[in-house]
Amino acid sequence: MALVYIFVTYTRLPEFVSMVSGHSLRVGLIITVLAVLGILLSGSLYRIFSSKIVLALTAFTGWLCLCTPFSVWRGGSASQVVFWCLSVVGLILLAGCIEGAEQCRKAGYALAVSVLAIEVLSFFLGSTKSALDTGRLAFVAGTFSNSNDFAALLLMGLPFCLLVVRTRKGLSVLKGACVLGLFLIPLSVVRTGSRGGLLALVIMFVLFFFSVPPLQRVPLAIVALLLAVAASVFAGSGALDRYKTIFQSGDTVYYANKTEESAALSTLSRKELFMSSLRLTIQHPVLGVGPGMFPIADAKDAGEKKQAASWHQTHNTYTQISCENGLPALFFYSAALFFCFKVTRVVRLGAAAHPELRPYGDMAFCLRLSLVAFTVTAIFASNAYSFYFPLLAGLCAALERSVGSGMKAPEAHPDAHPLPPAPPRQRAGYPPAEPRRTMPAPANYWR
Repeated sequence: MALVYIFVTYTRLPEFVSMVSGHSLRVGLIITVLAVLGILLSGSLYRIFSSKIVLALTAFTGWLCLCTPFSVWRGGSASQVVFWCLSVVGLILLAGCIEGAEQCRKAGYALAVSVLAIEVLSFFLGSTKSALDTGRLAFVAGTFSNSNDFAALLLMGLPFCLLVVRTRKGLSVLKGACVLGLFLIPLSVVRTGSRGGLLALVIMFVLFFFSVPPLQRVPLAIVALLLAVAASVFAGSGALDRYKTIFQSGDTVYYANKTEESAALSTLSRKELFMSSLRLTIQHPVLGVGPGMFPIADAKDAGEKKQAASWHQTHNTYTQISCENGLPALFFYSAALFFCFKVTRVVRLGAAAHPELRPYGDMAFCLRLSLVAFTVTAIFASNAYSFYFPLLAGLCAALERSVGSGMKAPEAHPDAHPLPPAPPRQRAGYPPAEPRRTMPAPANYWR
């Protein structure tokens, strides 16, 4: 059930079913209900609250419920809290039902299959209209119609293709597809024109570059250079123009074309939204303006100043949380993110020192890269209530619990014959100790 949930949720399958069939079959609702039943019937609910990750996100959820009665629009905030609770279902399901190295590996493979499915669908459902108008790769409708979200999900799933390549033995169709995905997915990210996605891609590559042995870094750098050249060739002119504005200020008077002007003005608008979210955070530091209510509060503030309202989200996940739910909510969310990074680091170091934990090492490293992708892209998008982080947090909590159970010493067999104590060390000036007498072990000793 957990593997099916990962695939259906990550690929946004309900949206594609509605696009193709023209009818809403409630696939997402059905999967969520089945996931809740799986959690209850498996008896895994009580086991997950030993994780600090789950406790931090539980506290975050409770704080959202506390902020809702004080919202500027209670009904809208209540709907946002329900949407967040549906995302938390994934956290509980993955954290409670996945246990052991084999199941963690299968969960990573499910994410690899999901991102490969998204990449394949982008060749058929990519928005040609968006490509002609703005030069950015995106889908016609749904979650992937937003190029920034599309790039974020591609980057979050990319490390799990690396997991398949590293851990899959022999030759297989899945391994070959993941090798191809390691080359095609970065090209698709560049084609989206997402500046946050490009920054996250560069940081992920730097972390991976310094994690490999020194002898492998030279060929890796050559491959990265070839990919950069290919990306500049296949990316649209609109995407490249957007990347140029990274080094320009938003108030530049002259622009080479309309795409560059739109990107620069978008940067200026994001700065204004960022400052507005900080201002609302200072004005409502404890309970915020209500979950999901930044556009309304910002429009009300602009109306009092007799200015035009933007009616946009903050385009920053962290200030979205702080201004809508207060600083305590930001603390709980950041604490959960910190604990996730800590788990991946501890497991990675433990796998290097303990041979029995080596199957977890690759999973921890790939999860860490995926968390980096989310953390960086969240600076440029409003994904506070989406399933992105709960899904990764659930995998981190499952990895933590699996490693904890793997570190327990095996119990002695009831029929095992105990070894006699070793003789004490001989001290200077004392007569030599008598040789230890040995006795034959019973027939069932080595059983």
